Amino acid sequence: MAADATTARSGSRGTIAAPVVVDFLLSGLGFYCLVPVLPTIIGILTRHPDPLLTGTALFAFTFAYKGGSLFFANTLQRLPVRATTAGGLVVAGAGFLLLHGMTHPVGILASLVLAGLGVSANNISARVLVALTQAESTARNTAFAHIQVAINVAAAVGPLAANLVLGDHPRVLLPVIAGIFVLTAVLMFALVPRGLRPSDSATRRPLGLRVVADMVRDPRVRTVSLLTLVGSVMYGQFFSAFAIHVTHVTDSPAVRGAYYTVNAVVIVAGQVVVTRLTNRALGRGHAPWAVIRVGIAVFGLSFLLLALPGASIALTFLAVGVFATAEMVFSPMVSTAYAQLGGDRPMVEVFNFRQVSATLGESLGGFAGGALFTTLFQHRLGWAYWAGAALLGLATTAAFHRREAAARQ
Repeated sequence: MAADATTARSGSRGTIAAPVVVDFLLSGLGFYCLVPVLPTIIGILTRHPDPLLTGTALFAFTFAYKGGSLFFANTLQRLPVRATTAGGLVVAGAGFLLLHGMTHPVGILASLVLAGLGVSANNISARVLVALTQAESTARNTAFAHIQVAINVAAAVGPLAANLVLGDHPRVLLPVIAGIFVLTAVLMFALVPRGLRPSDSATRRPLGLRVVADMVRDPRVRTVSLLTLVGSVMYGQFFSAFAIHVTHVTDSPAVRGAYYTVNAVVIVAGQVVVTRLTNRALGRGHAPWAVIRVGIAVFGLSFLLLALPGASIALTFLAVGVFATAEMVFSPMVSTAYAQLGGDRPMVEVFNFRQVSATLGESLGGFAGGALFTTLFQHRLGWAYWAGAALLGLATTAAFHRREAAARQ
């Protein structure tokens, strides 16, 4: 085992990147076939759309796939990365297959939680693999950017395919998604290096739920976590409030799917350029959290466009382009910022910091988008929701900008 782990750590960046990219590319395809149409699927399964159930289901699924690893952090720390990546994918596939046959709200929620737990185990294991094998901040940022590109290649195809399939064969979609996850599990078991464990270089066991207290006490962790929380609330709108928003902009399944495809294409085309700019900022001495702040501000600008009167197809596409720009800055840099917090902390613990903030943020964002936005829209106040979301991001950016200026003085 030691020899395998050493070989993996000393291997080339391309060797390590290959299985990680395959993982996020294929599992991302299944994931993004689901999330843009999940509110619609819930309505089909229950035969009676309910804003509260939709918001709760989005919250439960998001909480599980973003933060499920908190409940088995020590297990992830001890097991080989190959076992946790492949095992998580199998559990996710089982959850999506069970969802296919559910009609009762309890069964729907349970299936989504099971699937989310599997996605969580896989995602954190793949990111830990990058952190263990890449020592430099710029190398990590580049590797996480490659993940971002792989995810968005999948996201360019998944939503469009899902919207087209859902219109004619809604019951086929979930078994297909389950099959994609199981296939990815087989490939990951074959591609991930044997014997590499997160515990190989750790000096102690990772904190589980107690990680929340450490986040509050440590100023560096607290800063990154607060920014990640706000940015994740804003990112969570894309598959909740925005998914509902576009159903009122156009009746065309192709156009609805195209919004997500355009988002992904913009990221695939622009991520390399944005990564060079963010790496340059890191090289000039800017802290990763300062770059995260820029991404949050751009999220706010995209929501301001959605708040403008007259929600046209063209204006919505423009908002998607601005949102994609924010995502290219925010997502890779969040992982980079947390990876820098390592020191004597186990890497599973470091990424549990990330999971706590992202879980809470995206879960709250999903619930607000599924329940609050729907309610406000029914009263013709959808614009107020987007204006409030934009204000949240811009106010947070301004507050941290003042803090940085005060620190320099």
